[in-house]
Amino acid sequence: MKPYHLGLVLGRFQGLHIGHEAVIRKALSLCDRVIVLIGSADKSGTSHDPFPESLRREMLEAVFPRLSKNGRLILQPLNDLGVGNVPAWGDYVLSSAREAAGEVDCVVYGDEDKCRTWFPNHPDLRYVSLNRSLIDVNATKLRKIILDGDEAAYRKYTAKGLHAYFPQLRGILREIAEKEKMSPAPAQQSYACDDKV
Repeated sequence: MKPYHLGLVLGRFQGLHIGHEAVIRKALSLCDRVIVLIGSADKSGTSHDPFPESLRREMLEAVFPRLSKNGRLILQPLNDLGVGNVPAWGDYVLSSAREAAGEVDCVVYGDEDKCRTWFPNHPDLRYVSLNRSLIDVNATKLRKIILDGDEAAYRKYTAKGLHAYFPQLRGILREIAEKEKMSPAPAQQSYACDDKV
């Protein structure tokens, strides 16, 4: 029996890397089940949010195949709400998690302080954070590595099950870079825990 019944991990995974994996593994070590909300699920095709939710989910399943099949790891899309980092966002996150998997009793995150500010309406929640300084990567850095074609660095920062995705990810990023060169789009704002993990 684990200390918590249902843990929550929230991320955009716009470049799934070993930091994300470490957060999910920590949650799995503490919780009977873990729900991973794939944030900004309604966003793709930009340099900030390049990869569609279906591809991000597929990559999570490639890293955790057994756990996602046996139900210990629940993967669920989460669209942006558009309200910013406020308690209404936290209520929306927990409501979405509850609808998909039940009551969350633990939030596991990558030392992202703003995540704790979302849940003042839920005083019984427990929090576990991982020290991000121990992992020298974030999704922004990983996207640059992919776009630059540095496959060796990509392999260093990703699980073995993701190595075969490199050409596909690079193709998506190159296509977006070309499109944005020709017609710069306004920056998109994302409200899920951002790239820092």
